[in-house]
Amino acid sequence: MRAALLSCVLVTMASIAAFTADSPVQELFNRVRRYVLENVARVPRYTCVQTVTRKQFRPLGGLQTESCQSLIASRAGLSSPGVVVWHDRLRLDVAVGEDSEIFSWAGARQFETGNLNDLALSGSTGSGDFGAFLGSVFGKDAEGFRFIGNQDIPLGRFAAFEYTVPLGKSHYMYRMGSGENRTVGYRGTFYASQATGELKRLVVDASEFPSGEVCRVYDTMDYNTVKIGSGSFLLPEVSRMNVLYRGGQETENETHYSGCHEFTGESTIRFDDPDESNSPVVAARAALKALPPKTQIRVKIDPPINSATAAAGDPVTGVVEREVRQKGQILVRKTDRLHGRLLRLEQFMVPAPYWLVAIKFEAIERDGVEEPMQFSPLDDGDRTPPEIQMAGRRMQTSTPQKDLPKAPPGAGIFAFSEVGNLVLDQRFHSTWETK
Repeated sequence: MRAALLSCVLVTMASIAAFTADSPVQELFNRVRRYVLENVARVPRYTCVQTVTRKQFRPLGGLQTESCQSLIASRAGLSSPGVVVWHDRLRLDVAVGEDSEIFSWAGARQFETGNLNDLALSGSTGSGDFGAFLGSVFGKDAEGFRFIGNQDIPLGRFAAFEYTVPLGKSHYMYRMGSGENRTVGYRGTFYASQATGELKRLVVDASEFPSGEVCRVYDTMDYNTVKIGSGSFLLPEVSRMNVLYRGGQETENETHYSGCHEFTGESTIRFDDPDESNSPVVAARAALKALPPKTQIRVKIDPPINSATAAAGDPVTGVVEREVRQKGQILVRKTDRLHGRLLRLEQFMVPAPYWLVAIKFEAIERDGVEEPMQFSPLDDGDRTPPEIQMAGRRMQTSTPQKDLPKAPPGAGIFAFSEVGNLVLDQRFHSTWETK
């Protein structure tokens, strides 16, 4: 059974709290704090591509579930979270402003939402890696700092400090499913270079959830200096979020950030030349706009979708298989293309392995001219080939039906019984209808 949808987000930026330093350890702490807060204050508005790989695990056994404390203690003694029962991958653009993060599918024309759950329709999500956690921990929210020595982590050997953010000062909000936002306190550790005072890793450990299905959320964020525009800034490189549920199930999200650049608004002024009214571009756009409702278009996928590298958010191109005619007139050409994107690409491992894919087409292209258009699928559903059974001398076929979730508006949702990777290419056909 899949764990309930969890969303974790840290909001607000904190101001600098007074801190007196006279020992070498305190001087190092002050250097790290100053380094972090100066970076947070001067970083420009920017965007990054984030690729999130998410997995859900079922424990193999041996976990105690009487209380969250005993569950956390038992889990600490295990080397593995269990067996994978579900996984997917997301590819998003995130725009980071002064005190917020806004998300969209990678390459979308505009940013759509400040709530990651609006895009990720299942699984656990989290945000706050860029500035919110940094502003809170190194601003006025955290307390009880304690130097715990130099420690070895996969990134190297660094000075380690513990901290606590009590509930009364916390801005760490979480929500289960469609419930209300609630706040939880947390504690953690940060690791910094003694030579430069540069922050390398921040750990956030929230385990005081008052009720509900969650026992612990454990975030690890690795930071690096990234060049944006003419400056260099402290940005997340990789983050990992582990959620432990009361039943012993776990989820792991690993997020990689790339392609970060300064975000600037752009505008284009266009003056239409009336002499171009008969141009091929105008003619193609007029023909596409004139497509009547319920025009059926059969397409195949090219380039292929390969689950080994693809992610929800990636673009999808549908190649028209045959011309569509009406009263002898060609409405849709074989050279036309439908353009859209993946909205879901998930594999379930129990009770039997299968892939769930959601595709939405949003535009049609002719001769390089793209026109937005709404489509609805006519043949989505379970695409598993029927099983052949022998009954006496007769062959019978049956297709095991899966309980598929409701498709996102305008999208088709398809299921495939595949154990390994899934590849959708020109052998995958689907039919869509204009609205």
